[in-house]
Amino acid sequence: MSINILSANPLVVIIDEKEAGRLETIDAGAAYTEHLHKQIGNFSEHPLGNYMEIASAGVNPRSTRYSDQLFEYVDLREVDDIYGHIIKFRILKGVVIGSNKHRFRKWDILFAKIMPSLANKKIALVTQDVNNAIASTEFIVLRLKKDCEINLFYLFRALRSDHFTRQAVVNVTGATGRQRINPTRLLELRIIVPPPELQENIGSAVEQEFALRTLSVEQAKRADDEAELILGPTTLRISRPSSRASARFNRPINRRSGKMI
Repeated sequence: MSINILSANPLVVIIDEKEAGRLETIDAGAAYTEHLHKQIGNFSEHPLGNYMEIASAGVNPRSTRYSDQLFEYVDLREVDDIYGHIIKFRILKGVVIGSNKHRFRKWDILFAKIMPSLANKKIALVTQDVNNAIASTEFIVLRLKKDCEINLFYLFRALRSDHFTRQAVVNVTGATGRQRINPTRLLELRIIVPPPELQENIGSAVEQEFALRTLSVEQAKRADDEAELILGPTTLRISRPSSRASARFNRPINRRSGKMI
């Protein structure tokens, strides 16, 4: 794909009309990194394990100790694969959740280990405040190492880059349809690490993106709550401009539940 950068601050990415017609989404962070490669040259690459570790704490919500506790639960469906944020937390009692789950906290990264979610980049940075949060074991919970000097928002973007996804996909094992990547192997994969000033530029833009999306979601919920008092449940239809877009983007969506109808 031909990529041109009209402006780096703010970031403006230009692609030709033919290419645009074949795309549903564009990873601006990855495009910017590719542009920097062309302008400055290749950056160094290092194993992910130099910067992150596996958060291994687990819990069985159905056990006697936890069955009556309320959990903030996330599984694969709660993670947006386009922007990489948690769409919602399901507040559930332990008794109805099921088998063992992973604990996670704010600023962890949830990395889907099973195909095709891995290839679809179901990777979420936890920016919300959580108290008793657990996730499906189909996620690997990644946590920044102590005293690690790398921008977390940049690192999140690097994990969602095609460069990293390609490595992860070719390293899955298991039967077709249930292929997963081993957590230890994930930490061995290499991420692109530019100089700190470039990390900060990209990380700052990603951080602002998360802040704006949070405000947008909060405003949408307030609008829904007020409208529902008079109009009842609100259904939102979305569509993509490209005629080749997947049919799933033309299905109605309930804005309160976030589920397709």
